[in-house]
Amino acid sequence: MTDAFVIQGGRDVAGHIYVSGSKNAGLALMAATVLTRGTSTIQGLPDVSDIDAMAQILEHLGAGITKRDDIIQINTTSITTFHVPDRLATRLRASILLLGPLLARYGHAKLSFPGGCTIGSRPIDEHVRGLEALGACVKVTDDFIEAHATQIHAASLNLQVPSVTGTMNLIMAACLAQGITHIHNAACEPEVVDLISCLVAMGAQIEGAGTDHIIITGYSRPLSPCQYKVMEDRIETGTYLILGAICGDPLTVHRCHAKYNTVLIKRLRAVGASIDVLGTSITVHKAKKLLPFDIQTGPYPGFPTDLQPQFMVLLSLGQGKGKITETVYEQRFKQAEGLQAMGANIRVRGQIATISGISNLFGADVVGTDLRATASLIIAAIAARGFSIIRNVNYIDRGYHDLERKLQKIGVDLARVYGGYGIDKTQIEIDFPPPGSVPHE
Repeated sequence: MTDAFVIQGGRDVAGHIYVSGSKNAGLALMAATVLTRGTSTIQGLPDVSDIDAMAQILEHLGAGITKRDDIIQINTTSITTFHVPDRLATRLRASILLLGPLLARYGHAKLSFPGGCTIGSRPIDEHVRGLEALGACVKVTDDFIEAHATQIHAASLNLQVPSVTGTMNLIMAACLAQGITHIHNAACEPEVVDLISCLVAMGAQIEGAGTDHIIITGYSRPLSPCQYKVMEDRIETGTYLILGAICGDPLTVHRCHAKYNTVLIKRLRAVGASIDVLGTSITVHKAKKLLPFDIQTGPYPGFPTDLQPQFMVLLSLGQGKGKITETVYEQRFKQAEGLQAMGANIRVRGQIATISGISNLFGADVVGTDLRATASLIIAAIAARGFSIIRNVNYIDRGYHDLERKLQKIGVDLARVYGGYGIDKTQIEIDFPPPGSVPHE
């Protein structure tokens, strides 16, 4: 049964909020441990359900998992199975990241098709073509993907699209492919760079991190275990920056690097927000008036598709007409329906959303449809006048560590109703924690 957030909106947020470790990078680091023999330690992992799902998959494969606070130890010496079954794979789309490491390390990998958020097609073509070029025999059915290879070998790979998970999978596989592998048109995302840094700490030889041309010198032997701290979550950072631009009085975001959100910060300044960067902290003062702006999502360093739903909230409160062009995924405007229920003026035509700004949003009863869409509805509810119920907030648990407590600390009137999908406004009495009552970190 899913939970709900109940939010009393219409008030500015202020204070300090702290960013957790990157979910997306952390999942890749966990998959990379399969390339080693021994126990690796990953620090700074967020306590989110996607990380738990990957840990359960690794345990199913035979790995030993020890978790304490934000530290996880993964012992890969006893991996004995190479099949990720449906009941586990369907919980986590990032389970596809195990395909390359299992194939490279053990010569066999079989995964039921991954699950996760339903935001359109996320083809695995780049994974398949790349692994076949490395010498694998890959079988794809309606239900699973399976790869075999006696020994993979180096190759020159040209990705048709700079897939993040495709790039990660092929880099990991190439670490154990004898010879020099070139990956052209590789993804440049910071999470890819973080994975490469971890692999280098494990003994891999990789050049070109942060560029679209990655060179891997591979050897047909396992990598060495390591201790590594995951980067901070730039999407969580961006979510808070957008919230601050709408209603920050001011809001300071800590444990983050502005360089990972350069394009977002430029856009927020362009719409009227005041942003100050000091070391690993970013302070946002809300815009006196939100100006209209057009954005187009794209691969890094372009505007992140994972921040597009949140930015739509900002444009909904702008003075004038803005446009969002989504180039990464189809079906990524699912948040529009919930925002429209709050009064937003949004028209969606294919991959383009046109937003005519209004003065105020109003509390409503809305349903989250995926991780980032749900985050956008929460931002909207905080900014809206009145009382909102956000259903399906279990999506938030997939990618935002302890979000309700973090928001309460900055003054949001928010309460979680466990198993509260079926509630309505007449059935619930909420005692919101008074401002400042939640201890700061």
